[in-house]
Amino acid sequence: MNFGALRVVNDDLVKPHAGFGAHPHRDAEIFSYVLNGQLTHQDSMGSRESLPRGCVQYMSAGTGVSHSEMNDHDETCRFLQVWIMPDKRGHKPNYGSSQYEPTDRHNKLLQVLSGTSAAPSWPSIHRNGCISLHQDANVFVSESDAGKEYELELGPKRQAYLLCMEGSMQVNDEKLQMRDAAAVKSDDRRSTLVKLATQQGAHFMVIELAQSDD
Repeated sequence: MNFGALRVVNDDLVKPHAGFGAHPHRDAEIFSYVLNGQLTHQDSMGSRESLPRGCVQYMSAGTGVSHSEMNDHDETCRFLQVWIMPDKRGHKPNYGSSQYEPTDRHNKLLQVLSGTSAAPSWPSIHRNGCISLHQDANVFVSESDAGKEYELELGPKRQAYLLCMEGSMQVNDEKLQMRDAAAVKSDDRRSTLVKLATQQGAHFMVIELAQSDD
């Protein structure tokens, strides 16, 4: 995937007491959003943590780090893992996490990661502490009831990747089911309005970021 700085969006299912053993990364902003079960992160910086549904694990790989992602529990774990290219090479490796309650994202846009420039001023944004990325990108999640609608204005030279993680929704004229995604770009000089509707309820993610020459 080459959508601005966005490189990878994986939707992973991990069986109980299985996972991805230790492996290296460098120069990547990587975050995981847990949908079911619990995900255990362990890395060469000494971090180890298990987080449940609705929580975020973040790692800036920078000059180099190795980590594992395991499901140490008896329930299947489903999580999204997203890779974003950093604004430059050679950042110091770092790990962080955020834990949220269901009410934080219910019928609102919960910002879970912020970037190097100002976040959009969309209606219904909720912030309860978010992790900073080394890139001009912002990440929001929402678990919205049937009939909820949003209008998101993308500024000039901005773009958004919208992923339906659970349920179903509509992005402008495009209908999304679970695991479907839509990509929207504004043009160089004008803003673009993105209309979201969750007629039957949806749990979704919005990655808003600067356009590039890709």
